[in-house]
Amino acid sequence: MVELRREPAGSPASRDLFAEYMALIAGRLGVGFAPAEGIFATEDAFRGPGTAWLVGYEDGRAMCCGGMRTIEPGVAELKRMFVSAPSRGRGHGRRLLRELEALAAAAGCERVRLLTTDALAEARGLYASAGYRVVQTLREGDRRDLWLEKALVSAR
Repeated sequence: MVELRREPAGSPASRDLFAEYMALIAGRLGVGFAPAEGIFATEDAFRGPGTAWLVGYEDGRAMCCGGMRTIEPGVAELKRMFVSAPSRGRGHGRRLLRELEALAAAAGCERVRLLTTDALAEARGLYASAGYRVVQTLREGDRRDLWLEKALVSAR
């Protein structure tokens, strides 16, 4: 069973997971892709009111992470959601997604958004099955990025 813990986005476990995530992205998107703050956000984006950073542990090992931040009144954005390779396919991403959505709803958000890319087919499948819909498509060269959005059920 995965245990989700709040901790800083700059914790050693978070940084290790983010490095694995960046290696996956580089492998899927190829040479020339440069991670940008607008795509991934900085560690500071998950500090302060209206934010949360979670790391999932199983048997003491960090295996997933993700963050939530309020970007405008009533709207949260999910960032850096990632499950390490050995832990995929076991429902950990779905559990993390539900918890981040619950935190957004508890913060008063009515909608949640996220940015993903065609190259992350597994993530797109998870988001589609969780009720996210494409609200905008962006193209940069051969890469197609997708802004997804979902209405949240009020926690109130």
